[in-house]
Amino acid sequence: MSIVVGDFNNDGKLDLVMDNSEDDSITVMLGNGDSTFQNETRYIVGSQPSTVSAADFNNDSILDLAVVNQLDNTIGILLGNGDGTFRNQTIYPTGTTPTYISVGDFNNDRKSDLMVANGGDRSISIFLGNGNGEFQSPITYTLGFIPFSVTTADFNKDSKLDLAVADMDNNVINLLFGNADGTFSNQIKYAVGSAPLFIVTGDFSNHTKLDLAVTNAQDNTISVLLTDGHGSYQSQTTYATGHLPTTLAVGDFNNDSKTDIVVVNGGDNSISIFLNYSIGIFQNQVTYTVGTSPFSVTTGHFNNDNKLDLVVSNTDDNTIGVLLANQDGSFQNQITSTVGSHPYGITASDFNNDSNLDLAVCNTNDNTISVLFGNQNGTFQNQITYIVGLRPITIASADFNNDRKLDLVVINSDDKTVSVLLNEGGGNFQNQTTYTVGSHPYGVSAVDFNNDGKLDLAVVNELDNSISVLLGDGKGAFQNQTMYIVGSRPTNIVAGDFDNDTKLDLAVTLSGENSITIVRNLCP
Repeated sequence: MSIVVGDFNNDGKLDLVMDNSEDDSITVMLGNGDSTFQNETRYIVGSQPSTVSAADFNNDSILDLAVVNQLDNTIGILLGNGDGTFRNQTIYPTGTTPTYISVGDFNNDRKSDLMVANGGDRSISIFLGNGNGEFQSPITYTLGFIPFSVTTADFNKDSKLDLAVADMDNNVINLLFGNADGTFSNQIKYAVGSAPLFIVTGDFSNHTKLDLAVTNAQDNTISVLLTDGHGSYQSQTTYATGHLPTTLAVGDFNNDSKTDIVVVNGGDNSISIFLNYSIGIFQNQVTYTVGTSPFSVTTGHFNNDNKLDLVVSNTDDNTIGVLLANQDGSFQNQITSTVGSHPYGITASDFNNDSNLDLAVCNTNDNTISVLFGNQNGTFQNQITYIVGLRPITIASADFNNDRKLDLVVINSDDKTVSVLLNEGGGNFQNQTTYTVGSHPYGVSAVDFNNDGKLDLAVVNELDNSISVLLGDGKGAFQNQTMYIVGSRPTNIVAGDFDNDTKLDLAVTLSGENSITIVRNLCP
């Protein structure tokens, strides 16, 4: 799972985007500015997305997304709408088994281009951007090794964008110098540690020139290579990390105007912080425990205190962990938020009316949901569990009985039901009431479809290619479903007035067709 940070809805707060290889989607989580995030929105992309990157591809001052789809040998471009939502992806073919993507202006035309590393045919593909969100056919370079990760920068100060590529086959990094027309000159190799994986740039010696750092997975080190500013690098200096270092990021974590390094250690569930002591010399690592099998890390100001915080994706326990920074470069214990399966779905709302944000989480393996009350400081009280249906995967909150308390609706994927749990007050919920829907329900939307002032439900049924609409009575109960056939494998649903008739329609993602369908509301 890769993770990227950006302000996707232009509200001055940092948001998150992650790839979900298990269901061929990406997740967008809009930030609240206090290290918490709104409910996730998922977008269907190609097969097994592995990396995501953000930039403005059509020059509208709105961040767009580029996603690597590893198993179908494509990249997907999703243009941003400026409100945190994205358009359907546009597909471009790459080389075999693309693994990594990087953004840069490779031909000096002030338009964002893309570089894709193709592990299957040991090549890189350059996609020159047209500045309108579209890209030209790729220019391909055969490297002779597996390019695991790539970073872009002007390494020799000639105003042309260059590439640095991690070569895990030969334990080197390769520099390819740009010609400013989208092509590159012959590569120069520098020895690093065993099995280099991810590479980053940073000015580690405070001389306004870009140095390099790379993780070496097999010998549990990072290599730092300082530059002379003209494209040549000194021999590596290595620093011990935790077990199986994978990704890394840079930032000034202790506000001393020096660039520090954070490394994710996937083998021992930790991260390592390397504070920059002087001119590219780093202190020994300080480690922090995170979730199970962490993979990706990125930085941002998640609680708006002007200290650089961290967010880590924990792949095996399907969480993200936010580590808030202290002034001295140390970090607080991670605050976790569930984003994937086992547990799967999550929603955040104030269930007990104490003005603190609470959580409700689906637990797919034990057929329950957990409610955790927030303490205002990013921590949560012990969970309260409620029994629901078989394999709950999606959860949402709304006031279904008009008592000004937030209730819950849960999608139970294996028994063709939804569960409604009414809030009795104080965040205590009644036992579930279940309603039959279609086969393998997945997504849900709660809005007023018939304009009677009462919330209704729309549920996506993935395996019978339908949606179910259940009209609410305003007292917390719902009528039997009315089913509508849509396209192949619907997975997500969102309501909106797409035809400007003041009635809420539905947009449904169809993963079997890689498309979206609009279901118009024909209520009188």
